[in-house]
Amino acid sequence: MNIKQIQESRESFGIEGWGAGYFGINDSGHVVCHPTGEEHLFISLPAAIEAAKKQGCAAPMILRFPQVIEGQIERLHKSFKEAMWEYSYEGSHRAVFPFKVNQRREFIDHIVSCGQPFNYGLEVGSKPEFVAALSYPLSPDALFICNGFKDREFIELGFIAKAMGKNAILVVEGPDELQHIISLARENPNLCPGIGVRVKLYSRGSGKWAKSSGESSKFGLTTVELLHCLKLLKDAELEDKLEMLHFHIGSQVTEIKRIKNAIKEASRVYAKVHNMGYSPKCLNIGGGTGVDYDGSKTSFQSSANYSMQEMANDVVYEIGEVCKIEKVPHPQIVTESGRVIAAYHSVVVTDVREVQSTEGFSSNADFAIQYDEANSHKSLRELNYIVENINRKNYSEYYHDAIEYYEEMFTLFNLGYVSLTERAVAEQQFYNICRRALFFSSYERHQSEEFVSLQQRMVSKFLANFSIFQSIPDAWSIDQLFPVMPLSHHDEKPTHKATIVDITCDSDGCLEKFVDRADVKNVLDLHSPSEKPYYLGFFLVGAYQESLANEHNLFGAINEAEFVMNEGGTWEMKKVTQGDPIEELLTCRNFDIPELLNSFETQLNRSYAQSKIKQESAERYLKTLKEILQTSPYLKEGK
Repeated sequence: MNIKQIQESRESFGIEGWGAGYFGINDSGHVVCHPTGEEHLFISLPAAIEAAKKQGCAAPMILRFPQVIEGQIERLHKSFKEAMWEYSYEGSHRAVFPFKVNQRREFIDHIVSCGQPFNYGLEVGSKPEFVAALSYPLSPDALFICNGFKDREFIELGFIAKAMGKNAILVVEGPDELQHIISLARENPNLCPGIGVRVKLYSRGSGKWAKSSGESSKFGLTTVELLHCLKLLKDAELEDKLEMLHFHIGSQVTEIKRIKNAIKEASRVYAKVHNMGYSPKCLNIGGGTGVDYDGSKTSFQSSANYSMQEMANDVVYEIGEVCKIEKVPHPQIVTESGRVIAAYHSVVVTDVREVQSTEGFSSNADFAIQYDEANSHKSLRELNYIVENINRKNYSEYYHDAIEYYEEMFTLFNLGYVSLTERAVAEQQFYNICRRALFFSSYERHQSEEFVSLQQRMVSKFLANFSIFQSIPDAWSIDQLFPVMPLSHHDEKPTHKATIVDITCDSDGCLEKFVDRADVKNVLDLHSPSEKPYYLGFFLVGAYQESLANEHNLFGAINEAEFVMNEGGTWEMKKVTQGDPIEELLTCRNFDIPELLNSFETQLNRSYAQSKIKQESAERYLKTLKEILQTSPYLKEGK
């Protein structure tokens, strides 16, 4: 086993940074998951894929590790518990999970189950999320927070939640919402849920979502509106129902100083409201805790320059200091962190179908060009000579000559003096020269700009059997970087500088930027997939990706397999969920399946009547169409 190469791979892909103790590469060169965070307990991802395949769950698929969710919830609560002990904080910490981060039933089931020991609650922002969340029997002390813009019907759901025994808090986004709450409270005084007020802070977050905070934020009340709402509560004699002040400075906040500034401001607002005669028990600091997608621990937009413990320490300290100065009681600190809880638990896995390289043919081709070299054009013979004689001393000069001969071959082809075969050989030889020139230029202490540019043009394209728009939509829509790496072969030296393309009919369906601890890489080091299948893993995709997925080209949800680690060191597959079949995807776009089948049959019968096909062929084709409707839209392995 090539331990040196394995260590190089660990460093190259940065897995020890972004893996957060949950992912690594073992001494067999396989990527593994440590679901419990313990290094000696692991699940080999290639082995997990094989187990899933035996149950009819083929790639592309999502591998889920629910114990990772439990680990992140425990880390969050432990961080605040330790911070509160260190700073003698007299309040407590209560957390909720934002439904919008991942609304998959399987995922929410795990969230509720894992969160029971921590009185972990839920946060919703729409009526569908509200209805789904109501079905879960949360712990008696768990919070049920209702954010988002609300109409009277939405607010009525809050009263129903209260009637069902939920600790519901309706967070007001505007005075009109509060008027509805007051009106319903008069009709149902014993069922009025808690009331929260979302404050629009001057402080802003950092990273891609900084615009969601500050004075221009979409959500929250201005200071004038806050005072108006406080007066409305007092006039309605509902001051005691004000249970929470809330703020949010955006998702994936990359800089800890932005969090500290917001906490200082929000703590002052809490203290001033308290000193006005109101007694909110909770200060909700929202979400935004960053995930270190590239392992750099910096303020880069795909990273975060703080740990969960540092965040908790700063939050607890800053709130405690303001409360001490203002002489008000310490509030319960409520967090709505979602990304950092969900991101790590799932991995998208896809198999590579072919490698499109600069030789002019794909990796699965077996073809050699036959031509008369002696009677070929002089420019082609010159290219052949350069291929045989290029070396470290002359590579730059010969590369420039090759460009001239290559362009001349295309000019001659357009004038009709060169055959298609000679053009194909010229392409092949030119790219052979380019690769050799790049090899020799790599020895230079400072590679010239033209060879840096050439390297970017010479990358291979790995065709991956999945849809970027369905499985990692943020990579397409907002240029989010996710860790990507092969799941095996890490004991072997990579042979390709590559980018990744998906199977959709869209030029945007490609990945050309990859995580790196010091920079952003334009290529990924991959192996020749001579042994198939060759699997790629897309990591830290558990937050938002399934919620934001779209069905471009009618590629729907992919298969899922869930794995857990047992106490004895063994692991097992708990559940398999099949992806969307073609029939379901068509139905969601208002295609009537019986109508489709009737149309298929009519057209086949017409072809039979016109003697274009035989009767048995018509029957076989109709049977095939019916079967295809029940299958996955993705490419089948081995086909």
